[in-house]
Amino acid sequence: LPTWAEKADTYISERAQRDEPFFLYLPMTSPHTPLAVNEEWVGRSGLNNLYADLVMETDDVFGRVLHSLESNGLTDDTLVIFASDNGCAHYIGTDMMEEQGHFPSANLRGYKSDAWDGGHRIPCMARWPGKIEPGSEYGQLVCLSDLLATCADILGGDLPDSAGEDSVSWKPVFDG
Repeated sequence: LPTWAEKADTYISERAQRDEPFFLYLPMTSPHTPLAVNEEWVGRSGLNNLYADLVMETDDVFGRVLHSLESNGLTDDTLVIFASDNGCAHYIGTDMMEEQGHFPSANLRGYKSDAWDGGHRIPCMARWPGKIEPGSEYGQLVCLSDLLATCADILGGDLPDSAGEDSVSWKPVFDG
């Protein structure tokens, strides 16, 4: 994860020197198994659970990316989307975390690989100063496959009929 943060910072810093838009896709492998938590993060969650520690480390890396955007003067012109690809896996010690009052699926039933919402509903956050109202929420279901149509819509491009047939742009949501 530290390597991801360093590479993202380098890329953002280099692109900030140019006067043109850029796209950074940062598909971190965390918090998937194997739970490869860096030593400085082991135990930091206070839950005695490597998954929880890895989530905290992942959060730190994302914060470092946001800091890089800010320190390079790009915050106001940048759409940032953060999402996971599935819910928490039950086999990483969810029983132990829940006994300590931490519920990785929140109030939803199930976990990764289940048919229930806890395995499929994921955090998805977007920040785009001047476009997305801070603190706003959108209660409808969306899908990560919608990112294709969303990016095309933002860039003013059209997708061919054979690309992203199920993809729907989020831009109208971002626009209010």
